[in-house]
Amino acid sequence: MTTPAQHKREQATARVARVQESMRARLGALPEAGDERTRALDSLVDAAEDLLRTEHEVEIATEQVRAAKLEAQRVGAQRLSLYLAAAPVAVGMVVGALMLFGGISAVWVLFALPLLGTGLRIALGPLGPTPLMVGRRLRAAYTGAAAAGLTAASLLVPGAGQTILVVLAAVATVVTVVFLVQEVR
Repeated sequence: MTTPAQHKREQATARVARVQESMRARLGALPEAGDERTRALDSLVDAAEDLLRTEHEVEIATEQVRAAKLEAQRVGAQRLSLYLAAAPVAVGMVVGALMLFGGISAVWVLFALPLLGTGLRIALGPLGPTPLMVGRRLRAAYTGAAAAGLTAASLLVPGAGQTILVVLAAVATVVTVVFLVQEVR
């Protein structure tokens, strides 16, 4: 199924082809000399102007198709980012609640606040208009979800494994922040 912009582009491209074919036929049938040749050349000039207008319509329609594809990509990325941002926000809130009720030490605030902040920025921040910004937001969303998973796992795993998970969660959180900073630039 084609979008309206794609349909418009296809129609304009077909018109360009028809006008070009008509011009070729007229050029092949040009009279040798006289007023008839002048009228035929004037007609060809008019057809050339029509061809230029139609080619401009093709360019506009092509740009509209590109913009529609980018908008569809942006909408999909925003939706996916929103879903992925739920993990950092939820883990940040759970860590904060556990700290508040004395379940874990206050050192965990170093993980909870950046994780919660990045999750909120991913979910609620405006998404830029370029494909590069969309890609950076998606990378930030994926690394934020990974950071949330590692943080949650580090809360559940006791002993030496917890240290490794804490370091990995910290690195993932820093990478998420870096992606968000790059997106803003």
